[in-house]
Amino acid sequence: MPTPARPSQAPRQQVLAPGPGPRRDAPRGGLPRVTLSKNLQRSVLGGHPWLYREALEVPPGLRTGQVVDLVERSGRFLGRGLFDGESPIALRLYTLDSREPVDEALVGRRLTAARKARRGAIDPDHTDAFRLCHGEGDFLPGVVIDRYGPVAVVLFDGAAARALLPGVVAAVQGLGGPLPITALYERNQRRQGGGGQLLYGELPAAELLVREHGMRFLVDIVQGQKTGLFLDQRENRQLIRRYARGLTVWNGFAYTGGFSLAAALGGASRVVTVDSAGPAIAAARKNFVLNQLDPAAHEFYADDVFVHLQQAAQRRQAYDLVIVDPPSFAPTHKALPTALGAYRELHRLALAAVAPGGLLAAASCSSHVPEAEFLATLTDAAQHARRRLRVLEIHGQPADHPSLPAFPEGRYLKFVLARID
Repeated sequence: MPTPARPSQAPRQQVLAPGPGPRRDAPRGGLPRVTLSKNLQRSVLGGHPWLYREALEVPPGLRTGQVVDLVERSGRFLGRGLFDGESPIALRLYTLDSREPVDEALVGRRLTAARKARRGAIDPDHTDAFRLCHGEGDFLPGVVIDRYGPVAVVLFDGAAARALLPGVVAAVQGLGGPLPITALYERNQRRQGGGGQLLYGELPAAELLVREHGMRFLVDIVQGQKTGLFLDQRENRQLIRRYARGLTVWNGFAYTGGFSLAAALGGASRVVTVDSAGPAIAAARKNFVLNQLDPAAHEFYADDVFVHLQQAAQRRQAYDLVIVDPPSFAPTHKALPTALGAYRELHRLALAAVAPGGLLAAASCSSHVPEAEFLATLTDAAQHARRRLRVLEIHGQPADHPSLPAFPEGRYLKFVLARID
């Protein structure tokens, strides 16, 4: 594990902290203004937190991370946020109240509210890995904080959001509670292969041991995918656990074996785990051992998922439950046609591996893939295979990944469980 920076080495960026402001219809005179040049007032006032560069008139000299007021051409105040000159999303809004500064106190209030909102959604006796702050869904655009036992991991979406770092550090340290957060680590989103810096506290010498509905996982918050674990699939893993008893299960794009582990603990007779990354497969084996499951009773392959499914079809191998949870095929809207083609091919191959009367669990984590079009790829695959498909359940992300009614981009996860005849 690389040695992370100590708190004294962590760069601190000053967040502008203006004082109390005037009424809503009069923007603060001390802040720079960006002017809305498109007819998006209803979207803004309805709560959509993003504005793209082409929708704004931006004065020269603005710095990324600077607090600005959004105004109409008439000068009427609409909202306040952080300017980002390095992203197509040029403005993220944090408040529609001209009297509310965007400062450390705002970050503290939003994180306190986010923690309260998770009461009842997380059972602390059986789960200590969950999302503490879900960016836009918790009214802190661009700020994601995941909790793994005593350690929190923060990820900033863009340089502008990172201007809130001092407020995030202070707020996380001040959360307190019966299970305080003893360390905060920042993941570097732009660096491939993980990495980041320690903001306060100390990291454990090895991987973190966390619990999810009683399942035990080892999490590498420094080198692992995302912040260490795909927390948004927590309830869907529990769903698989309920269905898996007595079934043969095939799990592709398995990462460290979350769905595989859930199926095995649910009583699956045999679980096949496939991922292209050898270290992920090694971690999956370790997670089985950690939960007192014998890896030798199951199968683990570091292999290309598409190739493995093709070979299974050639051998006429079939399973009672097939799970495909790939990485995002559509990182941008322009990639949507290519992504839909990839989903069709994946679902065609996955259907061929489902035994008659068996189950297919298919997921998409891209906000650029609408649910209706994702379902259409399953329909197309079933028609190609001349098989009947019945959707049993459709789920999205759990309660610790909230979304806003005016922000459909926040409802990104689709998880479909279907019976195949």
